[in-house]
Amino acid sequence: MKGTFTYKIDFSEIKLEKEEISSFMGLGLVPEEPFNSMIDTAIELLSNNKNIEGGFTIKPVTNFSAKKGIISVEDKIFETGRMITSFLRNAEYAALFTCTAGYEVEKLSKKFNAEGDIVMSYVVDSTGSMLVEGAMDLVYEKLKTMVSLNNLSVTNRYSPGYCDWLVKDQQNLFSFFPKGFCNVTLSETSLMSPVKSVSGIVGIGKDVKYLGYICDTCKNKTCVYRAKKMYVRH
Repeated sequence: MKGTFTYKIDFSEIKLEKEEISSFMGLGLVPEEPFNSMIDTAIELLSNNKNIEGGFTIKPVTNFSAKKGIISVEDKIFETGRMITSFLRNAEYAALFTCTAGYEVEKLSKKFNAEGDIVMSYVVDSTGSMLVEGAMDLVYEKLKTMVSLNNLSVTNRYSPGYCDWLVKDQQNLFSFFPKGFCNVTLSETSLMSPVKSVSGIVGIGKDVKYLGYICDTCKNKTCVYRAKKMYVRH
């Protein structure tokens, strides 16, 4: 099972929930004014975004060691750490992905910041974070459908920078993508551009398990997945 796939995503397809955005901002699930109206405004302003896209490439897993916290995809070794590596146990293939909301979010956020409206700039930035995650959710669902047709299963998706997976592994990850893949580029310091982009890995195999996000064991208190989990619990 191999291949590279890309998808253009319409804003209307994304389930962008105000409660998730509010939770991510640390405001709880029911934002009070003026944040309630400001989130509505941010969503409306970003609804014209035509540059949302994502994709993945599927490659064979060639080595695996939960003890060492590494997983090899073809000739590249990913230092995913013991936790994420254990979640990828039994993976026969890896889907390496990226997804972006384009430059619209940072342009709009910088515009409000330049006008002195720092709070609205922050609201737009936070909304953009949840926007790209919502877009990646759609790409992930497309991957799940494709994999199920081959009688295989998927793990959850994991990204460099979380759960002790070093950000420098972005270099290995992006080495599998064609040039200009999904219009996301990587700097020498492993930062993605546009800023509102995500990347990572999904394990694929007959015996892999979807475990969800175990937020209680994670040290990152501002993680987007934590915000999404709180919303689901509600």
